[in-house]
Amino acid sequence: MPDTTTIADMSPSELAKCRENLRHQWENREIDEDLLQRAWQAAHHVATVLYQDYGASKVAVFGSLTQPICFTEKSDIDILVWGVSYNKCLDALWETEGLPTEFEIDLIDVKSIDRLFRQRIMNEAIPIDKDETVGHSFIQKTYPTLSAENEGTYGVNREKLIQRISDERYKIKKTVQGIKNALQDIDIIAENHRKYVEKTIASDLVEIYNGIENIFERLAREVDKHVPSGSKWHTDLLTQMAEHRGKRPPIISKRTERQLNRLLKFRHRMNNIYRYELIYGKAEKHAKQVSKLFDNVSKELDAFTAFLCET
Repeated sequence: MPDTTTIADMSPSELAKCRENLRHQWENREIDEDLLQRAWQAAHHVATVLYQDYGASKVAVFGSLTQPICFTEKSDIDILVWGVSYNKCLDALWETEGLPTEFEIDLIDVKSIDRLFRQRIMNEAIPIDKDETVGHSFIQKTYPTLSAENEGTYGVNREKLIQRISDERYKIKKTVQGIKNALQDIDIIAENHRKYVEKTIASDLVEIYNGIENIFERLAREVDKHVPSGSKWHTDLLTQMAEHRGKRPPIISKRTERQLNRLLKFRHRMNNIYRYELIYGKAEKHAKQVSKLFDNVSKELDAFTAFLCET
């Protein structure tokens, strides 16, 4: 296939076949209720610590654990906290890391959430009361669609998946704009301030790739039912997004894959080599190209989400 192969290059019959296969998969997804049970037990342990040791006024779960089909053994448990400051949340996170749980825990102070996303998160959040216990009845109450007739299966919520992609893109777009503004200012600011702006640009480039990778990881988990593992999983995930699979067309083109791969390598160097001595020239080239790159990624994601809407 040529470098530009995306949904637009596929025939109507090829797309129809992908939609049929994906629709069948989504309507018959299996879930692991034992995994959900263990995750909720871990969430309740954390909630107990927050209530008893940190004086939380309210604790709730949001994110993938609120949608059973989205939750896998690689998922984090996202917990929203009321009445505990950001710094205290960090202390609580440190303490809860000692709990015997197989899951990574993310604690979020409700006041720290961007106002744009706060209401959406509140709409999906599932509160944990102080005296609530975990049992099979709690799982059934939380996910009422897991009835006796369809026990073990759960349909994918297309709208929520697309909304999550949109939310992540919004955050990335703001970071891209920040880089554009910084590039305009960097040549006119005082020399003693320049190094801080350079480091900010480099860190923002890392955040941009992190955001794009978050989108790809969600698509891999919810659409492909496969997230790569191993030491090269970041590169393998990127390759996976450019593949034409039986249940979906390519999400990005090969050309976009190559461009993102260069940004991925920069992120690796930033995390492992440039941490203490940034060579700004390495970041400047990516910074000048990142706006166009994000535009290309966005167009290809728009085409793919349109495909999902029709599935």
